[in-house]
Amino acid sequence: MQYTSLGRTGLQVSRLALGTMNFGELTDEAAAFGIMDEALEAGINFFDTADVYGGPQSPDMEQGYGTSEEIIGRWLAQGGRRDRIVLVTKLYQPMGTGPNDRRLSAYHIRRACEDSLRRLRTDHIDLYQMHYIDRLTPWEEIWQAMEQLVREGKVTYVGSSNFAGWDVATAQGTAA
Repeated sequence: MQYTSLGRTGLQVSRLALGTMNFGELTDEAAAFGIMDEALEAGINFFDTADVYGGPQSPDMEQGYGTSEEIIGRWLAQGGRRDRIVLVTKLYQPMGTGPNDRRLSAYHIRRACEDSLRRLRTDHIDLYQMHYIDRLTPWEEIWQAMEQLVREGKVTYVGSSNFAGWDVATAQGTAA
């Protein structure tokens, strides 16, 4: 397996990542465990998920939310694996029907992180990504919440997914 740095960090990740979006809805737990075992054996250490992965991504559905994270958590609970992977999860999508069950408010970021940690059965997330841009929440609020999670040791790195280049530049400018 070939490895590369995660962005401009010293963290080494496999050039191939294991995406787990279908763990739960289309891939049952036994098959998901087999896939993760094979990926780890092949040297893949970059495991990507999101809080909404694993089922229908609709707040009206009773099941599905967090299923992928729960499957990964049960796999990690078998022992000896957590320190061998770079664990990535994301937040943004509605996780319920309430007005604060979505987006990137400091309130939701804190709650979403705690929920992901519980489902993943781990004490930290290696890379916590904002799944989509939130044009309603000020960057200062977003960065304050993310910085707090890093200070508390719950998150090591913060990143983004599905952002346009200008959104990354705006976010970076505010973070600076």
